[in-house]
Amino acid sequence: MKLKKHEIALVILLAMLIVAAGIMIFVTLREYAEGDRTYYGFQEYVFLPEETPAVRPDSGETAGIPETPVPEEKNMGEEPVDRTPPTVDFVGLQAVNPDILGWIYSAGTPINYPVVQGDTNEEYLYRMVDGSSNKCGSIFLDCGNDRGLQDANSIIQGHNMSNGSMFAELKKYAKQEYYDEHTGIWLVTPEQTYSIEIFAAFVTAVDSEVWKQTFSSEDEFTAWKSEMARKSFFTSSVFPQAGEKVVTLSTCSYEFENAHFVVIGVLR
Repeated sequence: MKLKKHEIALVILLAMLIVAAGIMIFVTLREYAEGDRTYYGFQEYVFLPEETPAVRPDSGETAGIPETPVPEEKNMGEEPVDRTPPTVDFVGLQAVNPDILGWIYSAGTPINYPVVQGDTNEEYLYRMVDGSSNKCGSIFLDCGNDRGLQDANSIIQGHNMSNGSMFAELKKYAKQEYYDEHTGIWLVTPEQTYSIEIFAAFVTAVDSEVWKQTFSSEDEFTAWKSEMARKSFFTSSVFPQAGEKVVTLSTCSYEFENAHFVVIGVLR
């Protein structure tokens, strides 16, 4: 049967849309793979505990895009493996980019990244720590926070990447079982090694009280911490004591417009 002109045009249009969609998927996967390789390369500046080697997310790499060798994975959730912090070469890292202020590491997970701080929060939103443009962006401290983590609440943000990289892992804290196996995250700076002892995780809006960084009194801060713990998806015996600061880790979520999944821990 001979197609009419408008039917031929429709077929051509559909074919063009399919090709365009395929190209977009390939470009996205390649960009994810490039980001994965870049950050895996930065791990040469970090010396992990022998029992918890680096874990690389599923990058969704396609044929023709070379793999980066990855150490054998082990200790993937059988038991808590966050007792030993990594050792970080900040001299080498800051020679690459002086905006690097720390390293965040969660044992047995893909979270193993440098932390930067830009003049604005948009600076590293789609830019990696080596300066290259990439949808993966960087893990970054809020531009309004003190670089030395001296605020009551320091906010560290990262993308929720569909290949499991960056801060996608944080959403697993919606489950009690995951929290029980990953109760702490290491945050290493040139001055000090901190353990972020997690006590809350939940979905929140961009205009919520979660983003408050300073408080007028210790009582106000204590009330804020209690409210954060009350909202948590899991139960924890951890709670900040008077004078202790917290870190809020944030990534995008999709329950509603501009939703964020946050994980909050005591900085110790």
